[in-house]
Amino acid sequence: MKILTTRFGELDVNEDSLITFTNGIPGLEQYTTYCLLPADEENESPFFFLQSTEESSLCFILADSFSFYPDYEIQLDEDLLQELSIEESAHAMVLSVLTVQGSLQEATINLKAPIILNPTRGKGKQIVLSRDFQIKAPLVAAEEGGR
Repeated sequence: MKILTTRFGELDVNEDSLITFTNGIPGLEQYTTYCLLPADEENESPFFFLQSTEESSLCFILADSFSFYPDYEIQLDEDLLQELSIEESAHAMVLSVLTVQGSLQEATINLKAPIILNPTRGKGKQIVLSRDFQIKAPLVAAEEGGR
């Protein structure tokens, strides 16, 4: 399947790698299908792009939350695990949305509303945690667990 993107131009995406957000992402409910793209070809980077297949200009920069906040700890409830067809919470992919304005040293990471993915089943959902995590935690020099 070919999709046109503002950031990457035309991409050839395997339909098996698409991720569906049944209710969209909060504030963007009309867009439900995305593809997850690693930031590097070796897939060794903690960064990803979540590109909409329906809107060429809609692309989120995501990061593995635990790479920057090793003490970041969240509890995924049973209903969410069932909704995303995740058998064990350890199999969930937990990514956070970055806000980058200027340099990466000034970027922030949203630990309050992570994106939970089951890439094997092609399902995803953004959740809002009740715990007191920062919406704009610093990405660099992350030392306080995001609280």
